[in-house]
Amino acid sequence: MNEQQQSFLDLAGPTHRTGEYAVPAGANVESCRSCGAQIVWAVTANDRAIPLSLATMQRRGGTAYCLSHFVDCKDAREWSRK
Repeated sequence: MNEQQQSFLDLAGPTHRTGEYAVPAGANVESCRSCGAQIVWAVTANDRAIPLSLATMQRRGGTAYCLSHFVDCKDAREWSRK
């Protein structure tokens, strides 16, 4: 296996993805007010609320992980803080 193939496997493997957060236990499923996608809310390391997209969920080691909904929401720019 060459270096480029190994690099791809490292990115594609079941490891932490950039912008990924653990889904809080008991989180309530809600709908995005813009696009209607299913989301749950989590809290960042800086104590800020962040919507997580259930469409991006991956389970690893009994824990569910999702990407920030800002990654896949077509209306994300409208919700960004300026």
